[in-house]
Amino acid sequence: MHIRKTIFQTLTNHFLWIGLAVLVVVSGVLYVTFNSWIMPTFTRYGEAIVVPGVINTDTDEAMALLQKAGLKSETVVLRKPNLPRNVVIDQNPRPQALVKPGRRIYLTVNAGDTTTVLVPNVESFPIREARSRVTIHGLVIKEVLPDSIPSPHANTITRQYPAAGSSVPSGSEVTLWFGTGLGDRLVSVPNITSLTVSEAREKLLSLRLRSVVVGAGTEPVEFMKVVYQGTEAGTSVREGYEVRLHLTSENASLNDINN
Repeated sequence: MHIRKTIFQTLTNHFLWIGLAVLVVVSGVLYVTFNSWIMPTFTRYGEAIVVPGVINTDTDEAMALLQKAGLKSETVVLRKPNLPRNVVIDQNPRPQALVKPGRRIYLTVNAGDTTTVLVPNVESFPIREARSRVTIHGLVIKEVLPDSIPSPHANTITRQYPAAGSSVPSGSEVTLWFGTGLGDRLVSVPNITSLTVSEAREKLLSLRLRSVVVGAGTEPVEFMKVVYQGTEAGTSVREGYEVRLHLTSENASLNDINN
């Protein structure tokens, strides 16, 4: 009987019910506040951004567009030589997807083929053979143009760009120039003995004359001296005429050449 009386008094205590009521109200207020204000503030619940499409866009431009939209970006590099370089070729999430602000968008970027090759020397080769050599080395012929300076060997390559021996990416373009035969105008051969090959070539080209080096071997010749020239100074020749340059190194004597 005593226990029942105690329970009855407890249940009929109005302070207990007031306390429970206050607890329920406070809990409800806290729940509503947390769910409607605190959580959305941290999770941005209910906010969404449409992911802009940046496929086929320059990498820097794509990253700027995503940043402007309130998104982050990260690049994944692939090498596809048959596609434009530094261009976005895929993205994740896809364009028009709905994501939260600040979401990271992964961009697949094409870096191209970074393999490098050496440009072959095709000067003095016929046009057709020069084309073939350039192509075999993984390069592309951009243009084949007539050289503005005449040459005794028509339809053979007189110049190339990039220069032979240059290291360039595979698939780079090469421009070739070919000779069109001797010119009609007569010019006087200058004295080029004692000049370096580089100086002699420059002087001859200024008169629209060509040159060929004799006795060079495999050494670099640009700074070697011209010991004597195959065509005497003062001789009248047609534009494009080829003067032979006989060489020795800076420290060699003429007797070394004769021997």
